[in-house]
Formats: sequence, structure tokens, C-alpha cells
Amino acid sequence: MELKTKLFINGKWMDSSSKERFKVYDPSDNSVIAEVALGTKNDILEAIESAEKSFISGVWSGLTIFERSKILHKVSDLIGRYSNELAEIESKDVGKPIFESANIDIPSGAQTFEYFADMAVDICGETIPSPYKEVIDYTVREPLGVVGMIIPWNFPFLIACRKLATALAAGNTVVIKPASWAPLSTLMLGGIFKEAGLPDGVVNIVPGKGDIVGTILCEDPRVHEISFTGSTEVGHLVMSSCAKRLKGCGLELGGKSPALVLPDCNMQETIDGILFGVYLSQGECCCAATRLIVHKAVYEEFIERFVEGSKNIKIGMPLDKDTRMGPLVDKKHLEKVLGYIETGKKEGGKILCGGQRLKESPFDKGNFLSPTVFVNVGSKSRIAQEEIFGPVAVILKASSEEEMIKLANDTSYGLAASIWTKDIKASHRLASKIEAGTVWINLHNFVFPSGPYGGYKDSGIGRELGREGLLSLTQTKNVMIGLFEPGFKWY
Repeated sequence: MELKTKLFINGKWMDSSSKERFKVYDPSDNSVIAEVALGTKNDILEAIESAEKSFISGVWSGLTIFERSKILHKVSDLIGRYSNELAEIESKDVGKPIFESANIDIPSGAQTFEYFADMAVDICGETIPSPYKEVIDYTVREPLGVVGMIIPWNFPFLIACRKLATALAAGNTVVIKPASWAPLSTLMLGGIFKEAGLPDGVVNIVPGKGDIVGTILCEDPRVHEISFTGSTEVGHLVMSSCAKRLKGCGLELGGKSPALVLPDCNMQETIDGILFGVYLSQGECCCAATRLIVHKAVYEEFIERFVEGSKNIKIGMPLDKDTRMGPLVDKKHLEKVLGYIETGKKEGGKILCGGQRLKESPFDKGNFLSPTVFVNVGSKSRIAQEEIFGPVAVILKASSEEEMIKLANDTSYGLAASIWTKDIKASHRLASKIEAGTVWINLHNFVFPSGPYGGYKDSGIGRELGREGLLSLTQTKNVMIGLFEPGFKWY
């Protein structure tokens, strides 16, 4: 599968109107792996025009649901066919282990298209009871129009698939801005759509600077909805910009997800599950388990076993199949995470393992950071409150269920949480009190196409995935039919 580095507009690959390009780096050694066309104001306006014309023409929205479903199934099949190439591109671009790309990200992207290809046939209205027997009242679900999408760099392929599959199943057209740090796998989707037979102009992909491409997507009146995944800070700006046009926006933002460890948990299952929850994708995960709230009865045992597990994580090059944790995505992000570690030390936190950049060969040229575990941290400290977005866990001690809930909710975020217990009653009791969009019981970091995903509080607005996410990208029209006998008058 050929690497794509140009803009994808109206079914064609093209250079930037300015001819400018930007470099994409391999985070394992900071070498240049590609130079990608840098979209300009003119380019994003052309992409929006292409998407609008495509929508108005009905080349996609005018197809039957079954015709759209057939093409989306082809997209899923093609992702499976090119899975090896896509996984390698994703790992080189982002730094995540090929084990994750090949077994989680790419297959999940294919499953998402497959799921929404089937769900497309389930977009339907309902018959509404009327106070008059002479009036039939019903609703229909219609697509919104042009949907603008802004993709993050941590799961660029998978999140692009989630947003695209949902919007396309609903009959919308799309303009998508890939992440500047990791645009390559999103660009590859353009070729897949072309091969699958998606009509030209239905999906347009324009890499570019956020303050240009992203801002225009949010402000242009021809774009009817924005779907954004990223930081809470930028999410506030996106929502403010959309508000000026009364434009809808779905925001999946930051997180500081707690994992509550109860005394009766299966300790080995808990350690294994939380290690996955903390360190998946180097901790560069919105719903990562970054605040471990452990009951005092098992606090010492948990710390000992969790630190041992953290030390045993295989750090390596992204394309090594044995690697379980690769480099952070970019040098600037590495410095940001290291800054948080220094802040944690100054706040009185004690590091039990990790906390250092790996400087020995073969890691010396890359952005590698050892798994880091903090204890003796105050619940109001920055590292316990703010999203670090790296392989850093903070362990807090609690003496009761009530204290665990208080600590779990003591943050501005509310994306996800997990509860580790054998007690089914306790799991439901605690889940009902946690302020989060997703609560896992005895697992963490599992997201399925069929389940709605999104956050409470500063973690976002709206839901992606599932029936709820699909219907959020439609609008409802109420239709009434009068069956009054001839001669009916109101005057």
C-alpha cells in the first residue's frame, strides 16, 4: 500500500496550494519518515466546498441505506486487507508497539466500519401518537450535512475510523483534519475510500495547522457539525467558535481516570488489568488509569506487585513484536511529561520506579520514558489532578468506599473509571456514584463500536459510537399528514 503524503480533496491527491510541506518524525529515533503537504486556508475552503457540493448533489446522502452500507463494508474489508501496512505506518508515526497497532488499533478500525455499515439500516424515525385521528404524525432521521473532524495524534487511525464510519453511515459528507504529529494513517484512508467506491468529495482530508485549518472548519457556516477529540483546553476554543454559528459540536476531551481497588479484588487480575489501563499506548490515552485509588487493606501488597509489574514492561522499538511500550510521540511531549514528573517531586511525591528518559542505546535518539509510579501524593496536587498523558501513575490510599468515591470524583474530569472487586453488589453500588461516562468493572481501556463513549464534566460533550453516537449525527424532521374529510374548515 503506497504511503500518501498529499491532500485528499474531491477524490484527488493534490499538493498544497502554497506547495509547503511539513516533516513527520519517527519518535523512536526522531528521524524524518515523511514530508506531508501543509494545507492552507485556500485548501480547506476547497475541501469544504467539495464536501458541500457532494452533499447537495446526493451522491452519498441520496443513496439507499443499503447502498451506503455495502460501500462501508468494502471499507472494512480493505482495512483488513491492508492491515499489516497500516499497522506498520501507525507504529512508525506514533511510536506505539506494533503489537498494539496490529491487534487493537487497525482491527478495531475495521470492526467499527463493519458495525456502522450494519447500523446504517437502523436509522429510522417513529410514528407519533396524534390527538386527532385525522392526522398521522411521524419523524424521519436525516443527515446533518458537512461534518468537520479534528483528529488527535494518540490513536489517529482508530479515532478517524470511529468518526468517519459514524458520519458516513448517517449520510453526511466529511472534511477531516489529521493530527500534525501523526497524519500518515489518516491519509491512507483516502486511498481506501477511493478503492471502496466512495463517491468523490464525500471524504476530504486536509492536514494543516490547527489555528488555520481547524479554525476555518469551526467557523465556516457550510460545516454543520464539528467532531473533535483532543485536549480540554482546545475543546473550550472549539466550542466557543462553534457557538458563534450555533453549530453543533461533539467533544471527546481529556481525562484523569481513577481505578478503584477494593480489598476483595483478585489481586493478580487487578495488577494485570491496571498495568494495561495505565501503560497502553505509553499512557498517551484519554481514558488511561492514571489515579489508582487503593483500599488501605491491600495498599502495600498492591504497590509491591504493581511496581514489580511496571518494571517488567518490555520497552523497545515500535516494530519489535515483543515490545509493549514504545517512545512518546514527540520530543516536545516528552519534555512536557518530564516536567510533570519534576513537579510531582517538588510537590513531595515519591517515585518508586521510573521517571527518567532512557538514554542508553538503542533508546538514546528517541523519546523513551520508563514507566513511572508515584506515591505520597496529595489528592489536590497537580500530578493527581491534571492530565499528564504519559506512562505516569499516581497511587492514593483510601480507608473506605466513601473515601474512594470522594477521591474518584475529586477532579474536573469524568471520562472513565474502573472498579476492581469480586463483590457484584459493591461494583454496581460504586459505579452508580462515579461521575464518568464509562465505568469498567474488572477491566480498563476497553471501547467497543456498539457502546456510547464520552465524558462527564471537562471530559467532553456528547457521545461517540453506538446507536447514540450514530443518531447524534442526524437531525429529526417531524412530518404530519392531514386526513380530514373535504369541507373541513376552521373559520
